[in-house]
Amino acid sequence: MKKDILDAILKTLQQNTTGVEQEIDTQETNAGIDTEATTDLDALSQRDQATDIYNLMQQPKAVAEDTAATVKKYQGISRDAVGPGALVETTEHFFLFGVVLPPLEINGKKVTGVPLDAPAYANLEGKKKGDEIHLGEADYLILSVE
Repeated sequence: MKKDILDAILKTLQQNTTGVEQEIDTQETNAGIDTEATTDLDALSQRDQATDIYNLMQQPKAVAEDTAATVKKYQGISRDAVGPGALVETTEHFFLFGVVLPPLEINGKKVTGVPLDAPAYANLEGKKKGDEIHLGEADYLILSVE
C-alpha cells in the first residue's frame, strides 16, 4: 500500500511542478521584451513585473522538486514505528513523516506530511500499529505503519 500512496503523492507533486513550470515559462516569455526596441513605460513595467514573478516562482519549483526527491527516497524505506519515511495510516488520515505536502486526499483519506522538526513529531516518534496518537484536538488509532 505504501508504494501506491507514495506514487499518488509523487503524481500530485509532479502536476504541481508542471503547473509552476508553465507559469515560469509564461513569465519568462513576458519578461523577454526587447528593451532596446521599445520606449513604452507600460511595457517595461510589465517586463519588470514578469521578471519579479519569474524569480518568485523559482522557490516553489525547487521546494516541489526537493519534496519529490525525498518521497522517492522514502519508497525504499520500510518501518514498523514512526520515524523518517514512515507512512502511518489511521482511520481518517495517512501521515508521511519527513516531508511537507500540499493538501491531498487519497483513497478517501487526507494525506498529511509531518516534517521532522514539527513539535508533533517528537511526541509521535516510535509509535507503532495499535498505538493511539493525539494531534491537535483529535485522537487517532494507528492502523498500520510502513
